[in-house]
Amino acid sequence: MITNFLYMKRLQLLFVGLFLICSSIYSQHYLEMIDSGTYLVEEIITEANAYFANKDKGRGSGYKQFKRWEYIAKRLMTEDGYLPTSTERIETLENFNAYLNTTAANRVQLTDNWQELGPDSWNATTSWNPGVGRITGIAIDANNPNHIIIGANTGGVWKTVDGGVTWTPLSDYFSNLHVYSVTIDPQDSNTYYFGSTNGLIYKSVDGGATWNLLADVSNSLINKIVINPNNSDIIFASSQNAGMYVSIDGGASWNYPISDSRCYDIEFKPDNPNIVYVSGSGFHKSIDGGTSFTTITGFSNGPKMIGVSPDDANRVYVVEANNGSFGGFYSSTNGGDSFSELDHTGRNYFGYDTAGYDSGGQAPRDMDIAVNPNDADEVHIAGILTWRSTDGGASFTITSDWVPSAAQSENIGYCHADVDILLFDESVLYVGTDGGIFKATNTNTIDANYYTDLTSGIGIRQFYKIGVSQTANVVVSGGSQDNGSSFYTQSNGWIDWLGADGMENIVDKNNTDIMYGMIQFGSLYRTDNGANSYQYVSTPGQGNWVTPFEQDPLLQNTVYVGYRRVYKSTNKGTTWSSISQDFGSNLDNLKIASSDNQVMYASIDGLLYKTEDGGATNWTQLPAPGGSINSIAINPTNPNKVAVATTSGNKVFVSDDGGQTWQNYKFNLPNFSALCLVWDRSENEGLYLGMNYGIFYIDTTFSEWQPFFNNLPNVIVSELEINYEDGKIYAGTYGRGLWASPAVPEILGTSTFVSEENIKFYPNPVAEELIISSKFRLEGALRLFDITGKLIKYLPSEIIEKKYVLNLSDVSKGVYFVRLNTKQGYITKKIVKTTFLNFFHASSSHLENNN
Repeated sequence: MITNFLYMKRLQLLFVGLFLICSSIYSQHYLEMIDSGTYLVEEIITEANAYFANKDKGRGSGYKQFKRWEYIAKRLMTEDGYLPTSTERIETLENFNAYLNTTAANRVQLTDNWQELGPDSWNATTSWNPGVGRITGIAIDANNPNHIIIGANTGGVWKTVDGGVTWTPLSDYFSNLHVYSVTIDPQDSNTYYFGSTNGLIYKSVDGGATWNLLADVSNSLINKIVINPNNSDIIFASSQNAGMYVSIDGGASWNYPISDSRCYDIEFKPDNPNIVYVSGSGFHKSIDGGTSFTTITGFSNGPKMIGVSPDDANRVYVVEANNGSFGGFYSSTNGGDSFSELDHTGRNYFGYDTAGYDSGGQAPRDMDIAVNPNDADEVHIAGILTWRSTDGGASFTITSDWVPSAAQSENIGYCHADVDILLFDESVLYVGTDGGIFKATNTNTIDANYYTDLTSGIGIRQFYKIGVSQTANVVVSGGSQDNGSSFYTQSNGWIDWLGADGMENIVDKNNTDIMYGMIQFGSLYRTDNGANSYQYVSTPGQGNWVTPFEQDPLLQNTVYVGYRRVYKSTNKGTTWSSISQDFGSNLDNLKIASSDNQVMYASIDGLLYKTEDGGATNWTQLPAPGGSINSIAINPTNPNKVAVATTSGNKVFVSDDGGQTWQNYKFNLPNFSALCLVWDRSENEGLYLGMNYGIFYIDTTFSEWQPFFNNLPNVIVSELEINYEDGKIYAGTYGRGLWASPAVPEILGTSTFVSEENIKFYPNPVAEELIISSKFRLEGALRLFDITGKLIKYLPSEIIEKKYVLNLSDVSKGVYFVRLNTKQGYITKKIVKTTFLNFFHASSSHLENNN
């Protein structure tokens, strides 16, 4: 059924994609190709490269966003070169959960217990744009201003009920789907919605504990969801490159009442929700609750956002973009029937300049407007920075800078660059940015304290790469999207030391005060004093979005970088020399054998190269194992034992002869994306694999991969590193920060608190109440899956002691699996839910003995 549905949807999207490519209205065809889901990743890359060929690729051009997409897409694509749809990924995840549940009894329990290390706040030293992670949606409970949910790009949905003092993740074990918008039902504070990619809208009726697909309306991301404040069955959804959709039956069916193929914003007239304003390439108004719309003229065709205020319900503002920059500001005093453009000639409020005179911008990705509900003359707009008007948009004053020191010197607020959303709740202004969520409680006075950062406690850092020291007092430095490079120590927590997009990081093997950090395209920085200061390191080229960078495992002060050639420096980057031929394209991966620094491997897409003499002669091309190569790992004690993670259907290959022949290591791996590998130096030759869902382990004592992700969220795992001194493995994730777990020991123990001997589930079959009995006090997460692997119930933090009652009265009869995850291990139990009454008391020894 699902397969047929996906097939039909792809046919539908094919026609949509063909129409968009034939259209001459929009020049950035590659964006529509990305949305359509019907094009090969390489086809999209070719189209994008042609678009950018003779254009400026600097700030605001969109080139950076494309290269970011390209890097992720090439790693996540399937063997046939396409990106799976979100629904396909969820189906694969549920199938894998079903497999885990049915095979749980036959699997040995490892030592995995993943703990979150952050960062969940920022602490800048030398970083020029510190933050935590990208916030793409904010929703505030209409009945409780302290009840807020936010959406993070790849970190899921989060919730606070105390105004941002504490935060709880809501979708860690649902999916790593992109979240672009969030909404709380104004009639039911326990019902949430979030909009994702591929036109998908998800709904939760239990405060975010579990989620179900509500609708699949289009092929483009859902960037806003609004609900009629008087009727929760009336829902509007803005699909960025596909238009506006409306449902009048709670999401069961959807209409497309406007011919505009773009949609960026939807607003109700504050005193009458039957009047609806919608913006896309045009501005549209409905007076019949969204059944039909009239297009209002007088605008250009750039993206638009809408501002309204209860203070004057007839006042409507529109801010418009032009090729990413500020394009115009319009005002209506008659409820949106007509508009006047205000004169802002020569100004650009969407760029980096706090005076508003530079060029560029990132609209509509970074663009919004909000109007004070108590003062219709107070208008806030944002692009890279935030601006305020107190005269109805006639003039604007800067309210923030994206560099903390600059903001302090200018006596304006610090707010992370790149604003996705502005939202007023009463007189408090909330701002969602690429670095977190900020609020202004007093928008009347502009000073250095204008914004307060509410992001503390939200662990949504998107790490590309991490570097881990080999010291007992571990130091981890990681590079992340939008939030630069930060390093962690157990004593001091996290310190931010570089800005931009952080990439590969290295902590020196002998002196942890020496760290290297790369930013996008292979620019390099170094600190010699624990990030009290840093220096730019001149390099001999420009690399990929994420450029490979390695430290010599044996020689001090020696580092390597991979551009079109491999370059070596023996003096910490002061000078460089080439140690390879020109490969024709920039390298994707570079690894040096820790047991023999003359042996190195490098890859470009699916091509693999090797040197055995440190690059003294040309590198040799090795037989290709299949697919593009996402990661190379060399066994710590054997330079000729190498593993690669690939985009092929077989996922992982291992060679015992230096890459001349390859063994297929697919075994029982699920159909996720194989992203990163690391070998342990144990005698059992333990190999860890990070995927876009989960981490897996195999060694010479196993014939198949073992799940190794107890308590790890469903998040993209970007890189794995092992600290052999503290015995832990570290995972840099793209959306949930840094995590650590004890590595698998040489000899596995047999005792565990969480076992069939110590944990009982009864009665089974069960009618209403399942008793979970433990000999020990345990704290953990409870999940209930149906037989297909779909998550039905999720209780994130429960105390299991003596007899815990799990209420199943709201669950239909059938076969289910209960999974309990704790720090001491995990257990899965198959149960049968019936409609019969329990004839035996919960403590019946008969039921316990037959459990």
